[in-house]
Amino acid sequence: MRRLTLILSDLYLPEDSVKAGLPQTHDLPSLDLLLRFADRQVIGDWRRWLRLTLGDPGHGLSIAAISGNPEAPPPSEDVWLATPVHLEARLDHARLVDRGLLRLSTEQRRDLRAEFARIFGPQYELRDAGERAFQLIGLNRSEETITDPSRLMGADIGPALPSAASPHVRQLWTEIEMWLHASPVNESRERARQRRVSALWLWGNEAGPPNGTESRVRSGFLLQGGDPLVRGLSSGSGPVRPAASFSDADETLDHLVAEFAPLTGEPDETLMSLEQNWFAPARAALEERRLEYVQIVANDRLFRVRAGQGWKFWRRRRNWLESLA
Repeated sequence: MRRLTLILSDLYLPEDSVKAGLPQTHDLPSLDLLLRFADRQVIGDWRRWLRLTLGDPGHGLSIAAISGNPEAPPPSEDVWLATPVHLEARLDHARLVDRGLLRLSTEQRRDLRAEFARIFGPQYELRDAGERAFQLIGLNRSEETITDPSRLMGADIGPALPSAASPHVRQLWTEIEMWLHASPVNESRERARQRRVSALWLWGNEAGPPNGTESRVRSGFLLQGGDPLVRGLSSGSGPVRPAASFSDADETLDHLVAEFAPLTGEPDETLMSLEQNWFAPARAALEERRLEYVQIVANDRLFRVRAGQGWKFWRRRRNWLESLA
């Protein structure tokens, strides 16, 4: 492998937490070092950056890119992402709880889609986009930008909800919440001591019209990860899930792009696991010049460390979280 890009797709620092002072965190010495010596730039939304990097500069989250589905709807149909979330009611607001982005089993997704079709069809349709999200078909486009829910964990969702400028979105959002409140799938999840699906967070549609064409990824890249866009772009190119560790990855690759959700994902995606299985061995590979460079994408920033570029030891030591701010 010559190049490695690690995308930490749900690792964002809310502005108020940065202003108030960063919390105590786990020691991640290899991530500390990689971020300390990296060249960095602000890239904004990582999905848009990824598509441009891969040579697929389509507008928004295109139908083909999200689904990788040859039966994707034609360009005239609008496609939204519908992310299952767990919300917590407070006295004066509702919050998206920590780890509130839910992952649903194949059976739960199937049953929710069937329920949805009985109640909301044929005007609206839910399509499977993997364990993290659905596609919603039939809702007209909104000019309003609706926030990626991974930016809101632990926060008041009020300011991010659709405004009066998008009444059609607000109405469907409310109707979906009412349906989910009495859904048999939620009753089943409660019996299994799983969090309820409070809402489907509707977003990802405002960035531009879907192009309705197959996404063409520049040769030499292998994409792996569970994000709907990554799944779509990587469709048919190999295993969807990244290897368990850097040492298990295919050494013949030119450029591996691996997406992880360390705050909401599986145990092998936590920052502590990534430190042991990815950050530390990637650091060693850089020092031994087995890698040309390592890129880490997090908090709207791109950090790139090149082998042999002259490690900037004059930069003061600081915690990885401080480097992300």
